[in-house]
Amino acid sequence: MPLDEGTLRRPPALRPGQRVGVIAPSYPTAVWFPARFERSVQALHEMLEVDVVVAGQVRRATGFTAGCARERAQALQEMIADPSIRAIFTSIGGFNSAELLEHLDVNPMRADPKIVVGYSDCTSVLLGLQALAGWYTFYGPAVMTQFGEYPCPLEYTLRSLRRVLFEGSAPLRVDDPAEWTNAFFDWAGTEWTARARPPVGPAQRTVWKDGEGEGRLFGGNVETLNFLAGTPYLRVPERVVLFWEATEAEASLQRVQRALTHFRQLGLFERTQAMLIGRSPHGADAFGTSLREVVLGAVEAYTFPVVADLAFGHTDPMMTLAIGARAHVSAADGRATIDVLEAGVGAALDRH
Repeated sequence: MPLDEGTLRRPPALRPGQRVGVIAPSYPTAVWFPARFERSVQALHEMLEVDVVVAGQVRRATGFTAGCARERAQALQEMIADPSIRAIFTSIGGFNSAELLEHLDVNPMRADPKIVVGYSDCTSVLLGLQALAGWYTFYGPAVMTQFGEYPCPLEYTLRSLRRVLFEGSAPLRVDDPAEWTNAFFDWAGTEWTARARPPVGPAQRTVWKDGEGEGRLFGGNVETLNFLAGTPYLRVPERVVLFWEATEAEASLQRVQRALTHFRQLGLFERTQAMLIGRSPHGADAFGTSLREVVLGAVEAYTFPVVADLAFGHTDPMMTLAIGARAHVSAADGRATIDVLEAGVGAALDRH
């Protein structure tokens, strides 16, 4: 069933001094790396000037998840029900946050939309809340990965987050950071507490296919999006600017080709007006072909533009994208502009 775009609701903009919640919808990474988690929560508090409320299940582990599905869903439900909490951040991604969706009570959600932010496996929560409750949701930083950076969160990440969540800037032209990194420091060690991750190269978008299109921002992590197909938790607008990103094994060319074939056979490309691809360094050339060739082969029958190497998903720094907001993409002669035409948040509440 297509998304009823007329029912989409913007949460109020976030303000300094308000309360934000932190949940762990999948991995119990706060249990595995408690020092990283505590530092990240402190940075969230200081850099956004908000009061942080951590759900109890974040610091519990049940195998490879932070509590059973019902416990994780209850944490999210309680944050949604608390009128003092105006935004909900995820600690990190992982696997199987889609388990939460079948345990949520949808009715209370419709009365008071909240800002919900995350990426990777949290794609299922973001798109599920949009399908169930009609909320604008936000593909952006997680607490442990982005707010735990030394000595502080990266400026581009913070600037994009503030523009989208606090300022509701629109229209907003999406820019690129100067540099990017995916350098790895083991959180079980101490290196991450003493020096910043070095940049690995300049950050610049690339145009893979010329064209122009306008639609609602829609997407997320590629395989998480694949697995939502056929469930009540995936409702696609009639015209979309489809964004996706892949990491680690899912970024292998064979799996990307399979994922894009799935999108095409679902009819998703029939609704796509432009495609945006997050930086995917694990999508290395293989078998004499490249990620670019795989993507262009999958979309060769369509005229929409394709812009790649963008700063969202498993890359730092990262932008925040308002899922549901209208956007316009124009690509020609090796250059591309991306304009988000409407805000993902409404007027801020007067009360804290």
